[in-house]
Amino acid sequence: MANHNRRGGQAGEARRVVGIFFSTLALATVFSLLSDSVLRTSTVFLAVVVVIVIVLIGIISDIVGIATAAAEPAPLNAMAAKRTPGARQALRLVRNAPRAATIFNDLVGDICGTVSGAAGAAIIFHISRTRPVFDPGLATVFLVSVIAAVTVGGKALGKSLAINRANDIVFRAGRVMWWLEKRLGLVFFRDPPAARRGSRRGGGRS
Repeated sequence: MANHNRRGGQAGEARRVVGIFFSTLALATVFSLLSDSVLRTSTVFLAVVVVIVIVLIGIISDIVGIATAAAEPAPLNAMAAKRTPGARQALRLVRNAPRAATIFNDLVGDICGTVSGAAGAAIIFHISRTRPVFDPGLATVFLVSVIAAVTVGGKALGKSLAINRANDIVFRAGRVMWWLEKRLGLVFFRDPPAARRGSRRGGGRS
């Protein structure tokens, strides 16, 4: 029985890793195609705005991932019992903290970091085509370094915010999830089996 459970756990972990691999591949492709399409057809100013947006998405995603791991479920449970919009979704994030952290910190955060660097290099290439005296190699190194510094610095500042205001941040993320679920009819995170069994024994859903 122990060997069977261990094999089942290893198979589940393998499926999770494969799922993360293909999800990363798909999201990275979409992000890269969208940013490349915008950068090819836009002005330099708009391209810089796109890079800033990508960096901000990465920082915010990192903050949400850390807050999910640091949040306390008790206040969210109380809000969910009062049927506060977004509370149930926030509680599901907390109950799925390892998976949510993987998605927000590793999947979205790392993809944004990679794509923003590539987008910065594309901006320099775009400028160098109209300014022959421009040194694209040196400028690319400088801009990519600035983007990396802003990203790392933003995430460092966001970590203390995420820990100190974890529940508030997770609840706001839950509100966004609640709005998207209402509009799209999708459920982004489901309660783990243990939480669902506990909810049934308690006579209702949280």
